[in-house]
Amino acid sequence: MSVPVQKNTTKDEILQRVQKVFTSEKSLSEFGAFEKIDWLPGDASNRFYGRVHLEKKTLMLMVMNAPEAFKSEEITGALNSKVKELPFVSIGRILEKENVRVPHIYYVASDAEFLLSEDLGDELLYLRRQKEGATGWYERALDELAKVQKIDRAITPHRFTLELLTWEAEHFVEYAILKRGKKVSDSALKEIRACCARLVEKMVNADYVLVHRDFHSKNLLILDDEKKIGVIDFQDALMGPPTYDLASLLRDSYVRLEDHEEENLIRYFETISKQKVDRELYFMTSLQRNLKAVGRFYYILMVKGRDTHIPFVRPSLQRIFKTLKQLKELKTLALLEGLFREEAG
Repeated sequence: MSVPVQKNTTKDEILQRVQKVFTSEKSLSEFGAFEKIDWLPGDASNRFYGRVHLEKKTLMLMVMNAPEAFKSEEITGALNSKVKELPFVSIGRILEKENVRVPHIYYVASDAEFLLSEDLGDELLYLRRQKEGATGWYERALDELAKVQKIDRAITPHRFTLELLTWEAEHFVEYAILKRGKKVSDSALKEIRACCARLVEKMVNADYVLVHRDFHSKNLLILDDEKKIGVIDFQDALMGPPTYDLASLLRDSYVRLEDHEEENLIRYFETISKQKVDRELYFMTSLQRNLKAVGRFYYILMVKGRDTHIPFVRPSLQRIFKTLKQLKELKTLALLEGLFREEAG
């Protein structure tokens, strides 16, 4: 039986349903009586979250509203497969079995509209990095990534296809350039798209591994007591290049690592994974991700009316320029520097 398409549900409706769950579901009785829900700030998705306070414990509530038309995984990459279970549940179960530190799932609503999971706290790696270097915590994150990449590739039918990666690159062109009214010639657009095509070709020809897809500092939680990193937001996991999550973490749109920190962490990952990192593929993957991120940030502003991600456009563009230099994509570098001189600072 396939997972139904959810309607958009109000928080009051969810509150009533959650209260009923804790009066009827025996498996949750050990946590004590329901007290309240603290709703958490939204992210870039159509999901919303809350912290459920119980007599003896707190749990995390995830509500799956109707999916956005934007979502790239709905465009391609699914190999025409039917979803029989929420990806957060099916992927999470496998990750937990393989000792990746993900939140344990306690309850899934029969209509798959919401679920209750373990509360891993709210200190993101992103926040810890603002306080200290946190390179030891980055190593702990890479420990988890090494476990992810060792998992059997057959666990998901989803993968980065040529079509999906090309669409993501075009998302940058559409929202960061064309819909913002940037004056750009046909020949310049052709050069930018040709550069993106080179990135995509390199990526799709890599030997694929399981990829989290958003393995960055805002999806990784500090677990001080366990001395581990907790991994969240893994529901979009799919098969992709082995450098994808590594680049996502070390060339994050939200955090700037120093060059020596990045290099030391790459070497650490090579040691624990027993795999040599293809540096060209790493650069290309990070460039594709940062281009996609800038397009996404402008999409969130223009389509959803949220300016929450605009502060991260500048560091992302600066990262793009640096990577283009490393790849010696000098024509594209000159074009993008000219188009985004003001935004990049």
